[in-house]
Amino acid sequence: MTKQSLKRQQFFKEVLAVQNGEKSSSPYVTKIANFIGRESAQHFANASSEKIDLKEKKAIVATLKDIVEPMYLDENEETDTTMDPVSTSFHKKEVWAKYVRMYVGQPLSPKEVESLGNFKEKKPTKIARTEIWYNTTDSFGSSHTSVIKKMKDSGEFSFVAFQKQERVEPEKEEEPGAEDMGGAPPDLGGLPMGGEPPLGGTTPMAPMGEQSVSPQTPPTDDTSSTTTSTGTVPSPEEKEKQEKEKDDIIVTKSILFKDEIKGAAILVEFLKKLNL
Repeated sequence: MTKQSLKRQQFFKEVLAVQNGEKSSSPYVTKIANFIGRESAQHFANASSEKIDLKEKKAIVATLKDIVEPMYLDENEETDTTMDPVSTSFHKKEVWAKYVRMYVGQPLSPKEVESLGNFKEKKPTKIARTEIWYNTTDSFGSSHTSVIKKMKDSGEFSFVAFQKQERVEPEKEEEPGAEDMGGAPPDLGGLPMGGEPPLGGTTPMAPMGEQSVSPQTPPTDDTSSTTTSTGTVPSPEEKEKQEKEKDDIIVTKSILFKDEIKGAAILVEFLKKLNL
């Protein structure tokens, strides 16, 4: 008899013992004991894998999935129901679209997609093959965008959420001009009112061909720019512009998992921890 068959037999022996009035060792055992009949529990506890046909095996699997999923028939492993699904969380200052595209997600399993129905608080805006999108707006008018991807991690899997928040800034009112306020027009630097030159001489004029112009930022491909092996070094003005274009991104990573059943359970609890 295989090791898996022995574990199954041991599990149903515990189910049978609970049905006979003994104390349960696990809430999963109690659920199964309350669901199946005593004869079925006795049959599965006594029969070897060779005596159970394919139809009965499918019935066992379906029963376990419907009642106690996710469930692991490992008598030496205890399930921690208070386990935190979040492994780590940190902030990044990057361009949102570019940063999210850097990480290629793994295909979501049907079981993981199905588990989204158990998360009642929010409905996903989009469910793609490798990512899940949530777009929400809070009572203050701020919009929240969240993308959840399934990533490969150290031979296992984890869920990674990328989140950003955009605040809706109120429109600035135009400042009234001097004419709208009933005042005098602004001084444009020409002759004083009445057309008379100022005392002491005429208005100084720049010689022809030497009129002053407002300073401009030199083009990035100017030969005067300092270059490196990777290209032209951006000017301070360009650096400031690039920083303004970056978003404040919150990256949250779940704990690791191997199979889709545990992944489906972690996904629901992981979504509950996110500020969607």
